[in-house]
Amino acid sequence: MLAGACSRPVLYYPTPEAAREASSSGGATPPPDAAVAPLATARDVSYLAQRHILVPVAGADMTKVEDSFNEGRDGGERTHRAIDILAPRGTPILSADDGKILRMTTGGLGGISMYTVDPDARLVYYYAHMERYNDAMSPGRAIVKGDTLGYVGTTGNAPKDIPHLHFQVMSWPADGKYWNGPPIDPYEALGGIPRGGKR
Repeated sequence: MLAGACSRPVLYYPTPEAAREASSSGGATPPPDAAVAPLATARDVSYLAQRHILVPVAGADMTKVEDSFNEGRDGGERTHRAIDILAPRGTPILSADDGKILRMTTGGLGGISMYTVDPDARLVYYYAHMERYNDAMSPGRAIVKGDTLGYVGTTGNAPKDIPHLHFQVMSWPADGKYWNGPPIDPYEALGGIPRGGKR
C-alpha cells in the first residue's frame, strides 16, 4: 500500500518565478523544477538530529513507517526525497519543530501544503497532501513543536484512497530559495529503524 503513496513526481519545489507569485498571492503550488537539489551535507544531517524533531502525525508509530526517501517515483525517473506517513483521514498533522510558517499553498502536486522553518532558519519542513489547515495557522505565524498545522488527507497527487502526510526536510540554501534546498532524510531523526535494523 505504501508504494502507492506519492506515486507521481514527488519533488514539489516550485520554480523561483512561480514561487514568488504564489507567495505574494497565496496561490497554488507551481510545478516542480526540472533540476533536483543536491543532498544535504553531513553537518546539516547532524543539525537535524540535534533538533529532536517530533513525528509530525499524531499517534504515528515509526516502526510501521518505511524509509521511502531514496525510492524511485514516476517510473524511476525521480527520487522521493521525503517520507510518507500513512494515517486515517483527518488525523492531526503536528509541527515537527519550533519556528514559523513560511508559506501555505492549496494546489499543485502537493495539494494543501505548508512550508515552515526552524528558529535558526537552517531547516525547512514541507508538509503536503493535507485535507485542510488548522484555521489558526497563517504565513508568518510562530509555531512550537507539537502545534496542529492541519489534518491528513489526499489532496494534490496523492492517491485518493491512501491518506498520508508527505513530509520533507531541506537545509536552507545559500541562495535563499528554500523550496529547492538540499533534501535531508528525516527517517532516523524521527526514530525510524534503518533497513537491516542497525543504527
